Amino acid sequence: MSAVSTYRPSPMDRCTRRPGFRVWLLALPLVLVPAALEATGPATITDVTIPITAPDPSGHITLRLVATEYRPAAAGPLPAIVLSHGAPGDPRARSTYAGKYPVPSAVFLEWGFVVLSPVRRGYGKSDGAFAEDYGSCDEPMYLEAGLETARDIEAAVAYLTRRPYVDRDRIVLVGQSAGGWGSLAAASRGDVPIRGVVNFAGGRGGKRGDMPNDNCAPDRLVEAAGALGRTTAAPSLWLYTENDQFFGPALSRRMHEAYVTRGGHATYYLLPAIGADGHHLIGLKSGVALWKDKVERFLRDIGVLSRR
Repeated sequence: MSAVSTYRPSPMDRCTRRPGFRVWLLALPLVLVPAALEATGPATITDVTIPITAPDPSGHITLRLVATEYRPAAAGPLPAIVLSHGAPGDPRARSTYAGKYPVPSAVFLEWGFVVLSPVRRGYGKSDGAFAEDYGSCDEPMYLEAGLETARDIEAAVAYLTRRPYVDRDRIVLVGQSAGGWGSLAAASRGDVPIRGVVNFAGGRGGKRGDMPNDNCAPDRLVEAAGALGRTTAAPSLWLYTENDQFFGPALSRRMHEAYVTRGGHATYYLLPAIGADGHHLIGLKSGVALWKDKVERFLRDIGVLSRR
């Protein structure tokens, strides 16, 4: 398969081009999952807490986010990733949500990254009430919800910049679903010290009433994606699948087109169908072969991984 950085499609790839952005639809390669997923070598896994200042009726209050930090054995300073979780479809599941992604964390550890997986307000054992509700399906506030998610992600980035073993100039945001959307929102603020974003199936309002590809208000989501792109300078990589039941190919393409048309810098891949719902690609060991080389190349291109 041709190298993504050259953007020369091989016979296995189908590429759709329009001015200002790149869209790739990929055939499934036969790639073995690396042994490093089974054992990444010695690493430190620590439960940590992250302070966050949040709005309060009395002004502002400092809350505590719980998080899991994965730290390679290598000497620092090291590049780092904030890995942000999605939102469970059933609100009742928020109180027990752990927000951990062992499969991608193992890959990132293999590459020498510190990985920080925060649990946002309103989830699991973190303090605070759920703050990223987008409102009613009739008039969803997707942009506002994403920016609220971004508060927690920004707090995680601030935590990493204070770690002596982290290279504060090589921090990347990675997120899935609501976490991917929130990562794009955090990047749109312009004052978060990150090098780029990897967006796995990001969005909000998907699968209304548990019906596949029934978004509350797809046009509003596309509009919000354009608004994020207008104020974002950091590059991003967008990874969606053909059988994503939350944000299907037609919708994810429209979101990407709006984002780059308004000024965002993003490369979009539509990956082959996997599992019962490709929306959950990031958590599948069998899916690593679909995204690993693309994410690695992106991280090298933006300068957080050294070139081979």
